[in-house]
Order: sequence, then structure tokens, then C-alpha cells
Amino acid sequence: MNDTATTTAADSIAAAFADAGTKRIYGVPGGGSSLDLIAAAKVRGIDFVLARHETSAVIMAATEAELSGSPGVALCTRGPGVGNAANGMAHAALDRAPVVLLADGFAPAEREFATHQYFDHAAMMAPVTKVQLSVGQMAAGEAATRAVGAVLAAPRGAALIELSGGAA
Repeated sequence: MNDTATTTAADSIAAAFADAGTKRIYGVPGGGSSLDLIAAAKVRGIDFVLARHETSAVIMAATEAELSGSPGVALCTRGPGVGNAANGMAHAALDRAPVVLLADGFAPAEREFATHQYFDHAAMMAPVTKVQLSVGQMAAGEAATRAVGAVLAAPRGAALIELSGGAA
């Protein structure tokens, strides 16, 4: 991964996906990290495609991944966005499509008081993902590199990366 121009977590993630050959991110952006990721991806030549629903975003990412051989990427907001993406992630896992879901997460300080839209994203996605990673528990570039490696390793499948707005 070329880190010479990366300055933020979003830049590091976008660089890892660009290096892996990803051409588009599909999604339903929310608050938090979404706009940072979309902007960083654009700088790296990765287009953003707005979807009407998170499941359709993941299925589009899975279809592109199966056709191209490069990781498909979908983006969603936290809480309900992650819940809505679950069917698409199950599709990716069952069809062995290499897909990474970039979900807006909760910063550790937010978890201490958040009651709205908070649940354990990693626990929900564990049955249909090979890895569940969180920027904050590891560097963004490391999370993206590990996710790409995991989804492309046999048998191919899906991964989750959580990135809070503050970390982006």
C-alpha cells in the first residue's frame, strides 16, 4: 500500500482498496465516517454509487467483486444501517463473494453513554463475516489490509470494518 499521501484513517482505507483494485463503493451514507470515506475514495479514483438500501448496496458490491475478482466495498451508517446490510452480507458469505462492509462505528467514549442506535455490530455480523475489525483497536491501514486479505483468501467471503467519525 502506498502510504506517502495518506494522512487520515479514511485515506489509509481508501488507499488499501485502491491498491486491491476496487473501483466503486456502494452505499447509503449516514453521519460519522461516511463522507470522509467517500471523499478519500474519490481522491484515489474510487467512485461512490448511492443505493436505495444497504442490502442492495452490499449485493451490488458482491456482484462487482464476483465479476472483477477485486474486493467489493459497501458503506453504511451505524445501527440500523448495519442491520439493513445483514442480508447482503449473508449473501456475500454464502456466495463466497469478497465484500467488505465499511460501517460507521461508535467511538469508545460514545459507547459509555450511547443508547440510540447502538448495538454490537461485530456480534451481529460474526455469523456472516470472516473478520470483524474496528479502527481504534488497530490502525486503519492495518484493518483495511487485513480485511482485504481475509475476503480474498479461500474460501472467499465478507468482512466488517467499523470506523467512527472521530477516527476517520
